[in-house]
Amino acid sequence: MEIGYLFVRQEWGNGYATEAALACKNYGLEQMNNKKMISLIDINNKPSAKVAERIGMKYVHTINKWGKELHLYASSPS
Repeated sequence: MEIGYLFVRQEWGNGYATEAALACKNYGLEQMNNKKMISLIDINNKPSAKVAERIGMKYVHTINKWGKELHLYASSPS
């Protein structure tokens, strides 16, 4: 199950992405009983990588999907 987040630039820095991503991660792991949640993040998108790290996700590896390189971040239940 993938967590994705996209906000217009004028709303960056308000914590919305972190709050939404954390809620989705917790719901996926705790309510849906997924064994793992992932996020696919453009290798140049440092703010999205920081959101993933803030919610406890870890960088796993880089993949090529949709014609571009993406960092795969993953999280498992505590």
